[in-house]
Amino acid sequence: MSSNRRILPLQTSSSQSSPSNTQTETSPGAGQNGMANGYGMRVSSGTGESGDSLGREDASRKRRTPGLVAAIACTECRRARQKCDGRPSKGCTRCRVRKLECHYEPHTKTHKESLLKEIASLRQDNTRLRQENEKVEGTAHDLQHENKGLLTLYEWQRTILDTIGRNGHDREIIERLRAGETTESIADWLCEQHPIKHTLHVVPDGSYGLVGIVDAFEEQLRQDDGQGRDKEADTLPFAWTAVSSSQTLLGHLFDLYFTWVHPVHMLFSERDFRASYAHRDETYCSSALVNAICAMACHMMDPNDDTAGDVDVDKLTSGFMNQARHEVKPQNYMHLTSVQALAVMYLADLSSGKARSATGYLRASVEFLKAAELGQQSAQAREISLWGIQTLNTSSTGMTYQKLYAPELPHMAKFRHVDLQSSHSIWQEYRSIGDQRYLPVRPSHAVLAASHQAGLFRIIHESLNLYCGLRGLIKADAVLTLYRRYMDWEEDLPFILKAIDDEARPLPHILLLHVQFHVAVVQHLTPLLQSNFFDGPNLQELQRLVIKHAQDGIIVLEHLHQLYSGRFLMPLISFCTIHLGDTLIRYSPDEPPASNVVEFCLGLLQAASIGFPINGPLQELFRRTAVECGVTLPPNVEQLNGQLGNYGMDDILDACTRLDYKQPVDQTVRHIDENMADEWASKWEQIVDSPDRPQSPQSTRKVSPSEKQLRIESLLNQ
Repeated sequence: MSSNRRILPLQTSSSQSSPSNTQTETSPGAGQNGMANGYGMRVSSGTGESGDSLGREDASRKRRTPGLVAAIACTECRRARQKCDGRPSKGCTRCRVRKLECHYEPHTKTHKESLLKEIASLRQDNTRLRQENEKVEGTAHDLQHENKGLLTLYEWQRTILDTIGRNGHDREIIERLRAGETTESIADWLCEQHPIKHTLHVVPDGSYGLVGIVDAFEEQLRQDDGQGRDKEADTLPFAWTAVSSSQTLLGHLFDLYFTWVHPVHMLFSERDFRASYAHRDETYCSSALVNAICAMACHMMDPNDDTAGDVDVDKLTSGFMNQARHEVKPQNYMHLTSVQALAVMYLADLSSGKARSATGYLRASVEFLKAAELGQQSAQAREISLWGIQTLNTSSTGMTYQKLYAPELPHMAKFRHVDLQSSHSIWQEYRSIGDQRYLPVRPSHAVLAASHQAGLFRIIHESLNLYCGLRGLIKADAVLTLYRRYMDWEEDLPFILKAIDDEARPLPHILLLHVQFHVAVVQHLTPLLQSNFFDGPNLQELQRLVIKHAQDGIIVLEHLHQLYSGRFLMPLISFCTIHLGDTLIRYSPDEPPASNVVEFCLGLLQAASIGFPINGPLQELFRRTAVECGVTLPPNVEQLNGQLGNYGMDDILDACTRLDYKQPVDQTVRHIDENMADEWASKWEQIVDSPDRPQSPQSTRKVSPSEKQLRIESLLNQ
């Protein structure tokens, strides 16, 4: 090959400078294929076959590069300093030929840029989907709201239709219609004349129109030519209650109950109850249950609200409660609707400050539940009642520190047959008649909250049994195992139940679910502080945990108070309030100031006392605790507790069934192992800080200690 390549000698400097020698000499045979290199040398590629072979030889000497070069080379090509033609999904040719694992490590800058682009794209998609979802939800809510208005209109029409031909008001009804009166005013007038059943949420048949019925009735009158009606026409129609015949009042009480009570204490299926009520069917409804619901709802009526008419709330409450007691007959004890009615009667009597009689209703409800006839109701309705009544029983026991009267909660999966995403479940901030016509409608998530509430109270149930000594001497591992289950319960909450910040505007029953959680943790750990078995770092850590949950619980209560006021605070939540306040003034009197805590707790109970007489004795007991702890009472304490110091022993017993609301230390400490502190640290590391503990996203309300302190002080000083 070297014979075909001729390199001519360099010319001398004199010849290069001479004008006559500027033309370069060409070697023989080079012809037009000769070319000069950059150093003044002439390279000939030869002619004929020798030239072609030289071209092929030069081409073969060039580095072979792939036709497609990847922007990011794989690890093997990068190590070998070779061009890479692959992609992360398929791999490159070089690695496939050599049967190597083709692995790509993206460049930091490139990878970061791609991630940022992907994040931006996902955010745009998320924003778009969220907007579309809001539009869909808004449309659904508007339709539900419109449907509710149509159902209300149908209720009025149905009242008129049920009356025509039966009670002698036919001509008056027709005259009122012709005069232009609304169906609402006519229905209310009829309810004042006779006890008419209040039908709810039944979709009317399109062919069952009011005008058509009236026309047909007039024609029938002309044909009958004034002849008398059937004797049965004078009999009164079916009624669930004899206390009031006002359809407006009964509807108002139902709306109050299903807005403020039912989502917190879900003792039966609202949908099935309303359907049975409307169809006069006793599968999911009974007279006892209807009257119990109305008695409980009376506690949320505003005595100054004249939209419900001129009514005596106390007399109305007593009337509904008396009929509920009358309707629970021995032959009906095992009916599930009677069991549900007894549970609601417990809430009604407890609200009235009659805890001793109320406890009897709850005990009977739990006892009958074990042998109740469940076959007629659906699996979903039965499961809601089962968990609801057991949860209520555990809550009552936990707040009053009584020994559990109930078999252990079933170990089956909670709410196994229940649709947790019930689309029909909506919520409005209903307070007065007419609110449902203009208030915004929101998904209630009440069934979902009740499911997680059942899970929480299953843990509380086990904690109560632990401190009652039913499992023998209390060891560190038993206490810490339950504590970890509390923490796991909080971490496993779905986002819709976990988001309780200001922007989310959480519903009241969701806020109260968090209050119950914080109280449960405080009650679970406080006996250890009272045992005097701990000291040093272990004692400090226990105090820190108890104070943290007490502060968090007070913050949630303040959030509830700001959004919805404390007017509809359920009695068992009033117990939660004073338990949290008691903990702070005992273990953290300076952060926040104990006097502020006392003022807030007394004020919150006072806001609800207008409808819940039980709050008066609770306020007095908490005031006594503050005095015992040396707390300076707020100057307006008499306004916060109107009947200051005027509650006797019977008043206290009718509020707590005991003479105090505090945990009975002597009954709990004696069951605690005296050597628990010795193994506390090792068991904590083994159980609570275990590396196999599942990690969940952080709560939406994580705040720093300093920020929390500032917020508590600002809230309590308002």
